[in-house]
Formats: sequence, C-alpha cells, structure tokens
Amino acid sequence: MIKFILTIFLLSMLDCNHQSIKTPFKNNIKKKKTTIKGKVHNWPTDTVYFATFTFHSPYSTVQGFQKLTSDNTFAYSFDQVDKPFIIFLTPERKFLDLRNDVLFENLTDKYYRGYCQKFYDYPITTYLIEPGTETKVELTKTKRYGKTDIKFLNANAYNSEYYQTTFVSDQGFDEVLDSRFDVTLKDIKNIDNAIKNLNNKLKELLAELDKEQKYISPFLYKYAKSEIEFGARKEFLRYLLLDHKEEASKIFSNKIPEKINHVVEFNKEKVDYATMISQEYNEFLELYLAFKFSKLKNELIIYKEFDAEKFDFALKELPQASKYYYLANNLLHLDYNEEAKDLITRLISLYPNGK
Repeated sequence: MIKFILTIFLLSMLDCNHQSIKTPFKNNIKKKKTTIKGKVHNWPTDTVYFATFTFHSPYSTVQGFQKLTSDNTFAYSFDQVDKPFIIFLTPERKFLDLRNDVLFENLTDKYYRGYCQKFYDYPITTYLIEPGTETKVELTKTKRYGKTDIKFLNANAYNSEYYQTTFVSDQGFDEVLDSRFDVTLKDIKNIDNAIKNLNNKLKELLAELDKEQKYISPFLYKYAKSEIEFGARKEFLRYLLLDHKEEASKIFSNKIPEKINHVVEFNKEKVDYATMISQEYNEFLELYLAFKFSKLKNELIIYKEFDAEKFDFALKELPQASKYYYLANNLLHLDYNEEAKDLITRLISLYPNGK
C-alpha cells in the first residue's frame, strides 16, 4: 500500500518539545472561562490567526485573530463553550481557508486516484480545547517552512501533549497512526492474514491507549479510541478496495465473507461527538459508502460521483449523526444545476434546522 507521505494535515507538522510529568487527570470544575494564551518566537507576522476546526463540518467553524502584544504574547477567551473542540493557530490569514479543503478532498475521486496526493499546507498547529480549561503555549517558528515547535505550559500539559503525540513520534504512538496500520497490511496478499495482522495491531494500539487513560481526559480518551478504531477500518478498506482490486472484484461478485463485514461494520447508533469530530472516522465514511455500494451492485465500485442515487444511498447507509453533514458538504461543492437545486431543496426539507 502506498504510504501517506504526510498523512494528517492538521497533525503531521506538530513537534512537541516539552514533556510534562504524568499525573492522574483531574477535571478542573472551578474554572469557567475557556482560554488559550501564549508567546510566539520567530513569528513572521504581528498577528495570531485562529479557527476552530471540526472535520465533519468545516463550514460551521469560528475564526478570528489576535494582535500580538509588544512582548509577543496573545490571549483569547471563548464564550459559551459547552463541548470540546479543536483549534488551530497560524501566522497568516490565508491558511484558515485550508479547513474548507480538508474535508472536500476526501469526498472526491482524487482520494481514490492517488490517496497519498494531499494538497494541504502545514503552518498549522492544532490543540484540543475542553470547556473550562486554560491552555498555555510557547510557539516557535523554525527555519523549515511550516514547522512549529510547541511547548505546553498549562496545568494539564500532558493531556495537551498526548493529543498531538498520539499521531507523531515521542510518546503515545510511535508514528503516524495511518502508517502503523499501513505497515501492518503492507505486502500481505492473503486477506485472512491481513485481517489477523490488522486485529493484532488494533489490540496493541488500544492497549497502549488504555495505559494512558488515567492521565488524559475522558473526552480525549474517547477521541483517541475513535481515531484508532476507525483508522483500522479505513486502512483495511484501502487495502481491499484500492490495493487488491482484482480480489475485491471477485469478492463483491459473490456474497461478502462475514470476516470482512466484521472488520468494516460498526454500531451506527453509538457515533458520539468525539467520533464525529475525528478525522479517521470522517475519512472512513467515504470508503465505507464505496464498500456498501459495491455490495449493492455486486461489483467493485471504488468511487461514485455524488448524485441523487448517492444522496439516497447515504441517507440509507450512514449513521444518523453523519447524514446531514455528509450531504451538506457534498452539496456545497456541486455545480449548481437543476439536479443540485432539487437535492438542496430535499436536504433543507429533511433538516430544516441545518446549518
């Protein structure tokens, strides 16, 4: 399988240069404000731009900016925060628009023609922010374009570090999550062996996460668990649909073996908020629809353009929590014509309170 050169845009360029002492995580119920503050070094502008980021719906994010003070510090408080969210900071306004591209690329056939082709830029540093917390950071722009060294200074520094190092080296996982599953499946031609290797790696990663559970927040634990579980499903579907097309074609022309369904299927009634905002889950959904559509047609269909048939199919197959966002994101990128107009009208009638 072709490896991701740079797998996850919002995490791949992070470098945590500070390790905190691991202590059991305690919820801070006294704080009411949710803030992020810090100091920058070698910053190319006089401004810190920020945007909240939800992978399933980049169009519902919030953005803003803070001018640096004379000592290169910044601080921002978020109002009426009742759920955890991901935020990224950047020295240039143009990079805020990247969040609109992150999801859309995953909804196009570019994702299938060559899924190591990514169009992301990397001066983006992400943080998991939870209600009632204060996140303190020092950011240093390095000479390498887009590289930012990060030092966490807040009381729950380990929690913040673990969010990032789950996906890069140092602690948590040894390397990018996608690559760990990718290596597990590399050069394995027998599907039974692929499933065995994948399940072993999945158990290993979940065991590593469980060792950290008492040191990280309950939400971060659920978020990381979702990334692992759906990352495994996603990589298996890549293995099956993209790297073993000949074998997949034979499988879809007959009854799908239960061992494959067992790997791919999931409980659609238990897609919680932590899962919804994760990248691995949302990347998985498009491959999942391709898998299900191939089963329906009894032939391998790697990618189907978005149309009325796919609209109806997504309504039937996706978890309730994801239906509106998936359809809305697709419709936002369709050329406006009569078919698109009809689908937009249908979506609005189905979800009158949609964003």
